[in-house]
Amino acid sequence: MKRIKLCLVLVFQITLLLAQKNFSFVYLPDIHLQPDSAVLASFRQLAGQVNRLRPDFVLTGGDMIYTAKNVDDKKAEKLFDLMDTEFRQFKMPVYLTMGNHENVGITAESGIDKTNPMWGKQMYEERYNKRYYTFTHSGWKFFILDGIRILEVQKDYTQGVDSIQLEWLRNELVDTDKETPIIISIHTPLVNPHAVTDPGSQLLSADAVAVLNMFRDYDLRLVLEGHTHIYMNLLLKGVHYISGGSTAYGTDPADDGFMMIRISNNTETLRFIKSSSKTGKKKAVD
Repeated sequence: MKRIKLCLVLVFQITLLLAQKNFSFVYLPDIHLQPDSAVLASFRQLAGQVNRLRPDFVLTGGDMIYTAKNVDDKKAEKLFDLMDTEFRQFKMPVYLTMGNHENVGITAESGIDKTNPMWGKQMYEERYNKRYYTFTHSGWKFFILDGIRILEVQKDYTQGVDSIQLEWLRNELVDTDKETPIIISIHTPLVNPHAVTDPGSQLLSADAVAVLNMFRDYDLRLVLEGHTHIYMNLLLKGVHYISGGSTAYGTDPADDGFMMIRISNNTETLRFIKSSSKTGKKKAVD
């Protein structure tokens, strides 16, 4: 019986290795597309830069547009239409992570509330994909999480992973083999890069601890984050916590870029690439 079990384990490991092929992807948080000529010119230069790298796919880190949260559904629809048009420049598939700017009409300024069928996360999910989901590529499993909690009464938002999503995550991990390499993408950071330089900033929230604890017995390799427009690469106990900078027009030059991630022989290689130079700098908003 022990010999049979050992054979089954070896067969699975060989199957897993055969399924894992070398690949690469670009992680692109905080793009902030809007109908502004300088912003669009900057993005088109970025798209050309990404295409020349020839990754297998692009994974966004949220805040693809700027901004649906302060406008009604009609104006938000135009922003998403703009995103769809501009993203056609990428010559590879694009997987999306939702950010705070993709939540429609959640501030008082928007003039709409949840009685509007496109309010909050509804328009994003109707047009694209569920706000949290998984996909696999060459034997690696990607967990795309929603890190935005809408504060309906306050007409605002905060970061966090809601209880419905946590329950989904528990069930999804039950169906995930513990030998499968895992990558998480979430817009609001699980590990806050501001805490490295600001003693008043909290490094980990209770929600972040709850999420990360679920992956303790799994082969978690990368946690990809956005929102702060800061580049950080923190390696802790074999896990890279990556705050991927930003390519939003006007980002601080030190953080103006994106991640190129290559997987070769089941090992990840990470490179922060500065985005092509921009002129006429102005402040970017997270």
